[in-house]
Parts: sequence; structure tokens; C-alpha cells
Amino acid sequence: MCARIPTESLKGIIEADEAAGVENPLDEIKESLKNPVSAESLAEIVKPGSRVALALNIFDPVIDKLIVSSVLEELAQSGLKADDLTVFLSHEIFNSGGGNLANQLIDELSPLGVNVVLHDISGENVYVGETSAGIKVYLNRFFAESEVKIAAGTVKPDPYILYEWSGCSVIPGLSNLETAKQIFIHALNLDFPSDLIYESIAEASQKAGIDFSINILVNRNGEIVKSVAGDMDKAFSEASKIADKIYRVPIESGADIVFISSGGAPFDASFSKACRCLENALKTVRRRGVIVLVAECPEGYGDLDFYESLSRFRNDLNSLGKSLRRRFTFGGFVAYRFLRALRKANIAVVSAMPEYYFSEISSLKIFRTANEALNYALEERGKKAKISVFPHGNFVIPEIKKG
Repeated sequence: MCARIPTESLKGIIEADEAAGVENPLDEIKESLKNPVSAESLAEIVKPGSRVALALNIFDPVIDKLIVSSVLEELAQSGLKADDLTVFLSHEIFNSGGGNLANQLIDELSPLGVNVVLHDISGENVYVGETSAGIKVYLNRFFAESEVKIAAGTVKPDPYILYEWSGCSVIPGLSNLETAKQIFIHALNLDFPSDLIYESIAEASQKAGIDFSINILVNRNGEIVKSVAGDMDKAFSEASKIADKIYRVPIESGADIVFISSGGAPFDASFSKACRCLENALKTVRRRGVIVLVAECPEGYGDLDFYESLSRFRNDLNSLGKSLRRRFTFGGFVAYRFLRALRKANIAVVSAMPEYYFSEISSLKIFRTANEALNYALEERGKKAKISVFPHGNFVIPEIKKG
């Protein structure tokens, strides 16, 4: 999609720094395992005969195989075999269609000789503690009862949880729906929920008793930039400093019009996936401003709970909120945040989805081209309106400078 924005109107293109991937990803991961942050190496932590569990929320077969093979190499130094390791694939909380990819990962990892389990969010879980905010933490029983627990995840921005990281592979990745509900429901009505959700996940994941963590920093192309392993909190603290330099972008002031894309496929495969990046647009658009979401959405609405929440409650936020407190769904959470965004800003969508798909969403404007949406936005805000553009709205953390 191409939008012809006048030079005098363009306030800025908001992008994360380009971070090059390492030349040898396997060596990068192995090096981090041998030189962990504030922790013994895996070879020193694991004892002969130990049952080892690895929580994994990276749905990339290439990276997953690199991690698992590197972990197996460390375990072999303590005399353990491949079948002493069980890999728990975390539940993809915002991707109801992740089952096919999970099955592919099982097929990819099983030949390595490890046991592979896909976490069932409604399966057998055990209570492991409570956070200071009263969140009761339930964890996959078989993972919780393992003698050595490892958490591995990518470190990249997320509009709802600030950063994905190794802790997310455990909570909410291996928790039950009630724990996830308590984490997300308290942030339902916040203007910017990511900080609270991140803090809740960080504290809840501490209850899991993780012995070792692996944090893989990736760029928006999915290439490995850095691997940091060791103590869960301290390793992520070091990884987040690197991530902050890449993804946090200071902005002088807000814009009258914000064009935003989640970053193309697979992030805009469906409307439920694409509209998550609106959280970043809301941070930077001025009051009564216009947000233009550019998203192809070849899979339509995507998440069924998302669609049913929109079609059932339409613009009735109060009723949808009450429904989520009774029966929480991640799709319903995304629908609530989207409808809330519609109250905060004038939102237009440029999409391949047929216009009648959006007929139940009042006040949403639909366009076929970005230039049509641009003309509409300029009519709404005036020819002198300032415009900011997010080409990759999921892979940036915008911050308006104070003072």
C-alpha cells in the first residue's frame, strides 16, 4: 500500500532501529548457555537422572530446533539423554489458530528424541502461589513438578504486554485461563495497559521457580540478534536493555493523523491480529485525531471470540466488560480494546476485507486504498494536519517526550 503524504504534512516515520541478525545463530545461543548471567551453567545445574522441562513460546521451527539442540548438548555433559527433556509448547494466547503450527513444531522437534507436549490451557494445573495483587498462579502440573525448569522465549515488543520474553512462556503460556484472566482483566480499561500486564506477568512467572532462562532477541524479520541466558530476572534485565535501544522510539509530540500497519504478514493475517497495533497509535495521536489502520486481513476477522464479541455487543463496552469478567476470552479482550479505541479516536481501515464485514461496527470508516483514507483524514483534520507513520506498528515502543 502506498500513501502520497505531502512533505509539509509528514511529521515523522516512527521505526525501530535496524538490527542485523548474527552470522551464526547456533553459536550465539551456545555461547549464551556457556556464559549465563548470574547463574550456573545448565551443565552444572542439572544432575544425573534429573527430569528437565523446557517451556517454549517461540513458534519458529528454526529457532526452536537451535534452542533445543543447544540445551541437549548442555544436558549431555551431565549424562542425560534426549528423552530426559520434555519440551512444553506454550499456549498462544492471541492466536486461536495456532494449533496447526504447534503440530508442525511437534513434528520438527520429535526427531531430536525429546518429549514434546502442547500445553492445554484448560488441562491439569497446580497452584504455585499468589502475587502481591492477589493473582492466583496456576501452572501446568507436569512442568511444575519437573526437577529442573527452563524457560525460553523471544524478546520483542508486544502492544499489550510491552515485551514478550522467557517469562511469558511460563505465565500465561503454561498457566490456566483463570490466571490469565486475572492478569488481563485488571488492565481492561487502562489507557495504556502494557506496563501493568508486563509487571503482573513478571511477578507471576517468579512463582514458577524457574532454574534457567534463555532470551532470544529477534529483529522484525525474525532473525536472531542476541541470546542472553541465565537467571530469569537478571538475564531478561540485560536483554531488555538491548531491546530498549532497538525498539523504544522517543517522539516530540503527538500527530493529528496516524497511519499504522502492524507490519504485514503474518501480523495482519486477520483483523483480530491487526488491530492490536492500535495501542501504539493511541499513544501518539492527538485528541480527536484520525488513525488509519492499513491491514490486508486475508483471513477475515480471524479469532471467533473476537468476532462474536463485536457482533454481540457492538459498541456496548459496559456489557462486554461484564461478560469478560464472567467468561474471559483473549479474543474478547482484543475486541474490548478495539471498541475502546473507537471511542478515543476516529479510526479508518484500509483492508482487503469486504466492506459489509465491517457493517456491524458503527463509526468505523472503510477504504480500499491508503490515498482514499488519507484524503478522508485530511478533510477531517484540515490540510495543515501533521501525520505520523508506523510501517511496523507491532515492532516499536513509542514514547512521547515529557516536558
